[in-house]
Amino acid sequence: MPQDIMISSDTEGIETDKLQAAVIGTGAISQRLHIPAYLDSDYADLVAVCDVEEKKATAVADSYGIESTYTDYEAMLDSGEVDAVSVCLPNHLHKDVVCGALERDIHVLCEKPICTSLSEADAMIEAADASQAQLMIDQTERFNPVYEKTNDLLEKGVVGDVLSVRSRFSHPGPEGWSPRSAWFTDADASGGGALIDIGIHNADLINYLFDDVASLSGYSDTLSMDTEVEDTAVAALRFNDGALGTFETAWRTDPESIEMQIVGEEGVIYVDKVEPSIRLELGNDCGSVDVPVPEQSKHGGPIQHFIESARSGSEPTVTGRDGKQALEIVLAVYQSSESSERVTLPLETEAQE
Repeated sequence: MPQDIMISSDTEGIETDKLQAAVIGTGAISQRLHIPAYLDSDYADLVAVCDVEEKKATAVADSYGIESTYTDYEAMLDSGEVDAVSVCLPNHLHKDVVCGALERDIHVLCEKPICTSLSEADAMIEAADASQAQLMIDQTERFNPVYEKTNDLLEKGVVGDVLSVRSRFSHPGPEGWSPRSAWFTDADASGGGALIDIGIHNADLINYLFDDVASLSGYSDTLSMDTEVEDTAVAALRFNDGALGTFETAWRTDPESIEMQIVGEEGVIYVDKVEPSIRLELGNDCGSVDVPVPEQSKHGGPIQHFIESARSGSEPTVTGRDGKQALEIVLAVYQSSESSERVTLPLETEAQE
């Protein structure tokens, strides 16, 4: 089975081995993000794509000059052709494919959310722990320079201890991103609506930037769309350190609104992802400061970071456990909305069927 490929520290005159990568699922996310990033990498070769629709797999492979196509992911994993895969499938299909790859010691970059249940997440984490390969969850917002810089400011204590947080992540809805992908509004395939689709970004950012969430009270509802899944969700959060927060996510907001307000003992940080900016308002008459935001992630981006982690054997920034923790917040909002009660985290894992 493919093993970790180590990067030589002395690359002058030496051609290092490249990661042999493949993409499973050829929808919008793979064509817009994963495939271009692999093709642009100096450290990976994209050697195959897999999709149950043979015509689609062939068309995508031809379009990007990819040599091999598969309609059966297990056949691709057994081929010996790949060291690493991106899993770009509907949410309910993640677990079996991810575990299958990890059992063969093939590195996995799995699209968010990690899956649709805690029991599935646990199975994926266990498979990663037993594997010689890495599992990374593609929570892309952690790699956005505006949030990397915000994290730097918080770690430096620029505004002191955080007292409260307001975090919003919303956009017009999935049909603008991927018109053919009706599974986004199919509860069985997606696990929910806006909350699990883009609220998972909000949840992961909260986990990345702040203390763990201790409890929450939330609501989710379908307010404007003709669909079986929610288009809007909100929650009030209490963190383990005593700080408070609000969590908002929605489809049907045009233009998109992705922003955060962080109130600390010594000032406030205002973060806007859409028009990348960070503004500091400091106390004691220090005034307002616009903080420069780097143009690129310090990791180069999530797929670049995955390639580096797979080749070096180092743990990725977003592990399976991180993916599960973000899913817990999402599932807790669903539970609270259904029960009209506050929910304490961490959640108990559901009984497996």
